[in-house]
Formats: sequence, structure tokens, C-alpha cells
Amino acid sequence: MLTLTPKAKLAALVMLSLALSLASYQLVTGYVAEQASIEVEEQREQELGILVTQRDILVGEIINADTLVIRNFPQSLVQDGWLRPEDAPSILGLASSRFIDRGEPLTANAIEPYQTPRFAAKLRPGFYAVTSLVSVQQLHNGLVKIGDKVTLRGNNFQENNKPLVLVNIPVIAMDNFDDHAQIDVNPSHYLPSTMTFELTAEQAAKFETMRMQNFEVWLQHAESSYVSVTPSPPIKIHRFFAKEVELDAIY
Repeated sequence: MLTLTPKAKLAALVMLSLALSLASYQLVTGYVAEQASIEVEEQREQELGILVTQRDILVGEIINADTLVIRNFPQSLVQDGWLRPEDAPSILGLASSRFIDRGEPLTANAIEPYQTPRFAAKLRPGFYAVTSLVSVQQLHNGLVKIGDKVTLRGNNFQENNKPLVLVNIPVIAMDNFDDHAQIDVNPSHYLPSTMTFELTAEQAAKFETMRMQNFEVWLQHAESSYVSVTPSPPIKIHRFFAKEVELDAIY
């Protein structure tokens, strides 16, 4: 039978005491950490998900899924007007009523129904949209499209049919269309009966005189600017000492 010496017994008791002390320390440390975690959880404020923008949004820009992101805020900071994730389906397709900073919580007063821009917004400042009836010949049998530039030629009946010329005139609409694709969707090769031009006030006044009579539409090159050239007045040649009653000629 193995017997331990008093010195060995003392060493064994010391080791056992150290092991028990270490185990007790770990138990106490774990208990303290667990109680601290529970206390932190109890004191931690509940957070709520809020819709924010993930980039700057300009005035009038349409809100889409790529615009939105969810960010958590402490409940005490959340304001009544801030939109929640469940509000996202109801605001997609709407537009911003003001500039919205990146990361700013979305609110109901920052969003409004999207409004299709009026046709007048497409006009350059100081220009007018002038619409006139046109014939198949003036349409070049459908070759003139929205976005083309044309030269308009006519006469001033108030000044002995003096030629009037307007160059580099944009065609901005035909009938009630403002996009050439709207015309092309019709398989029957629809030809419009009206053409709308973008004119300055001076050009519009000339055009009103031109269309009192027939006017011509010349289709221009897409990338070229044209210069208004007024034909020279006719030359009248008088023949002297002629025996005929009327030998004058106009060239």
C-alpha cells in the first residue's frame, strides 16, 4: 500500500487549495460578467429602423428602391414624422419636394407626387412654341422628325412679296407629340398635320407674316448651322430705241 509522507500530503493539499481557489475565481468572474451584461441589456435603449437616403436627392427627383436604406436610431431620437421601413412601398415613385442630404431621415413633408414637366419647361428662356398647319410636302413626306432643324422660307405680302427667311429653327413637336418615338410606334406611317417650332419673339413675328401665304420647309443638316441668304432683287433691263411697244425684260 502506497503511503504519503507528511511533506507530500502538504503539497497535495496546497495544490488542491489552489485549484479550488482558481475555480472559485472563474465562477465569480463569470457571474459578475453575466450580471453586468444583463444590466447593460436592461439599460440599453430600444432602436427603431428608419428610412434614410443613401445619397443626396435633388428637388423633383423620383424616389426609387436604390434611393432608400434602413438605419437604426435610438427610440428617444426618433421623431413622429420619420418614415419607417413599412412606408417604403407607398413612397416609391414619388418625388422629393426639397433637397435631401445623404443619410437624412425621410419625412412626409419632403415627398410629393411626381408631376410630369410641362411642355413649356422644354423651351429655352425667351423662346416661344409656335404651331402651324403643314402639308405632306412641307413634312418632306415624313422625313422631318422632332429634333430636326429647318429653314423656313416665305414672302412678306405687305412689302411686295419681299422674301423672308428663318434658319436653324428647331422642330420641337408635331401634332400633340413631343417625342418622335410617339409617332414611330404607329405601324401605319402616321403623318402629322401640324408642326411646332421654337422661335424667338422676332422670329415668331416674321413667321406670322410668312404663314399668311404659303411657306416652305427646308430640312437642314443635323450638325450644321446655316446662314440666312436673301435673294438679290430682280434686275430690270430697259432697252432704249426699241421699236416694239414692250421690250423691257426682268432677270
